[in-house]
Amino acid sequence: MKMLVLAGWLAGACCVVSAGASAADRGPDEAGVRAVENAWSRAFITGDAKALDDLLDPAYVSVNAAGVPRPKAEIVAAATRFAEQHPNTPVQPLPPTSTISIKGDTAVVTHHGDKETSVDVFYYSQGRWHAWYSQHTTRAATS
Repeated sequence: MKMLVLAGWLAGACCVVSAGASAADRGPDEAGVRAVENAWSRAFITGDAKALDDLLDPAYVSVNAAGVPRPKAEIVAAATRFAEQHPNTPVQPLPPTSTISIKGDTAVVTHHGDKETSVDVFYYSQGRWHAWYSQHTTRAATS
């Protein structure tokens, strides 16, 4: 179940080799961040470990809604398992409900889902965006 939640978030909200290269060509702008989020989603859904390794900073951490931190290696392994267990899953582009904020060489992408809000933090270095941190938070039910 946790794997499906993570995969659903990444598929619905997110991000690198071929698309990462085009994102790098754009420079540190919103279009580049959007492209790398889409590449991240594609890499996760297809289990492209090389693309994820290129995108995720060596110190990358994703903290799930339960507060459990998952380092880069666990995310790459989860992508590989997801792709094996769910072949031909369609890749979804970054939804319009996600917002991108850029301050210099740092970008913060906030994903607003029905049940969860998540944030991805990127930095721009050596001509491309790198994911450094993700945080997922369950949204409170509204009445």
